[in-house]
This record gives sequence, C-alpha cells and structure tokens, in this order.
Amino acid sequence: MKFKQVLLIFLFILSLGSIFYLYKDFLINILIAGLICIATFGIKQRLDYIFTSRFLNSILSVFILTLFFIVPLFFVVQQGVKFFSQFQVSQIMYYIDSSKEGLREFLATFPVVEKVFTNLTQDITSQNIANWGLKLSSHIGKESLSLVIDLGFIILFLFVFFYYGRSVYIYILKLSPLNVRESHHIFEEVVGVLKIVLFASIANVVLQGLFFGIFIYFFNFKYVLILGILYGIAALVPVVGGALVWIPLVGYELFLGNTWQAIGIAIYAIVFIGFVIDNLLKPLIIGFVNHRILSKPLNINEIIIFFAIFAGFSTFGFWGIIIGPAITAFFIAFVRLQRRLY
Repeated sequence: MKFKQVLLIFLFILSLGSIFYLYKDFLINILIAGLICIATFGIKQRLDYIFTSRFLNSILSVFILTLFFIVPLFFVVQQGVKFFSQFQVSQIMYYIDSSKEGLREFLATFPVVEKVFTNLTQDITSQNIANWGLKLSSHIGKESLSLVIDLGFIILFLFVFFYYGRSVYIYILKLSPLNVRESHHIFEEVVGVLKIVLFASIANVVLQGLFFGIFIYFFNFKYVLILGILYGIAALVPVVGGALVWIPLVGYELFLGNTWQAIGIAIYAIVFIGFVIDNLLKPLIIGFVNHRILSKPLNINEIIIFFAIFAGFSTFGFWGIIIGPAITAFFIAFVRLQRRLY
C-alpha cells in the first residue's frame, strides 16, 4: 500500500473519531430520531401526495408524531401535578402509616405472613419515606429536565431527517461497499422490525390502558381517564410497566380501608394485564403486525423481537425499546447476507 493511501486512511479515521467526539452528547438523540424517522416515514410519503412543499410536509410529520406521543404524556403530568398539589405532607405520612397498619391487621390471621411482612416493612417509616421522597423527587426533576432537553433535540433532528431523509438514504447507499440491492434489503429488514415495534407498542399501550381503565371504572374512581392513560404510558417501560400505577393505587385503597378492593386491583393488574396481555398477548400482537399489517412480512421470530425490546431497555434505558430491536434486525440481516453470498 502506498504512503498516500495510508495517510488518507489515517486522516479519515482521525476525522471520523473527531466527529464522534464532537457530537458524542447528541449521538443517541440523532440515532433515536433516525430510527423514528425510518419507522414513520410513511406519514411523510402520504403527505407528499397531498402537499408539494417538502418543508411543510416535514413540519406536519413531526407535528403529528409530537401530538400523538408527547401530548398525552404532558396531559398526565399536568393532571398529576394538580392532583398531588392537593395533598399535604402530614396527610401523606398518615396515609403511609395507616396503609401499613391496615395491611398488618389484615394479615394478622396468617401469623407467618404477618411476621414476614413486619420484618420487611420495619424500615418503611414515614420519616424514611420522606427522606427517600426528597431524593427521588430531586432525581426525577433532574431526569425530567434531561428528558425534555433530549426530546427537544430529537424533534429537531427528526425534522432534519424527514426533510433530507430520501437524499441521505440515497447517499448512504452510494457509500456502502455493498451493491444497492443488498443494502436496500438490509434497510428493509431494519425498517420492518421498527414498524413492528412501533405498531405493537401502540397496540400494547391502548390495550393495557383501556382494560385497566374499564376495570377501575367499576370502583368509582374520579380519575379513570388519567389513570388509564398513565397505565398505558407506563406499559412502555419493560419489566416495571403498569406497576408504577397500580401499586400506589393499591396503597391508596388500603389507606381507605378497602382491603379486598386493593387485592382485586393487584390480582387483576398482575395476572390479567401483566401476564396475559404483556407476556402472552404481546408476542401474538407482534406476529399479527408482521404477517397482517406489513406489506412484506419479515422472516424473523416474534420472540426475538420481544426479547430485543427487553435487552435494549436494560442496556440503553427507555430509548432502548427502539435501539435494541434495530441492532438485532441489523445483525440478523447481515448474517443472512453473509449466508447468501458465501
């Protein structure tokens, strides 16, 4: 290899490393925006048939996605702040102590269980919870600010990708060492998986929020709509999911002395929603989206996508539910390409 070629390769690697270092704080946001754009680019394509302005269509695409995903979240946050602002610290302390005492009295008929419960909750005092609450609120405030900033950059990058998406895609195809057909095949695999994740997540959110809202409606709760929406949004978080909603609700019922009502909500949330819908029905939803909704079904096992969501969440946090399946699809597409070529 000639000296000039070696120098060019070295300079290219150096410039590439410099670019990554320069934009390292925005790489995840750029990646998330790119993956969302890939999964929802059909919105932009449909708008292109209606309006001729590429700028307007890009703005409208971002607006539709923002309206669909962010507005329900801000609605819940606003109502939640309004709800909790009515409480005083003394009421919260009394609620915690009364809930513990009520549950202990209920378990008194089962001495062994009551003893275990007492040992597990001996450190759960109103003072300790107040201290935990202060630390948690500080952490939530910091994370919320970071999330808002990230969402702002994601929306900005999303507009850029919608506006220049087709040109960027063609340019990447030309840069790829593979031929256009092979590169397009890999891209289609990733797009298909992202669409499956998107549609399956929307269906999962709607089903869990709807069934939880219908169930608690019969208990005469005032905030059925808010709790249903909040439960649906919480369903996006793997592992924890709706527990972020039903556990405080069960505690509130115990505080009111409605022990059997609290047990009913817990059993319904754990067994029907948590197990049946989230673990049994979700892979079926993924399979339905793949074979019924996608124009070209993917030859990929639904369980792989299901576990890719969990793996992505454990590695990258919330946005990992998008990144995990994308990485998995990219790897599988390359394995299949290698098999076809060699």
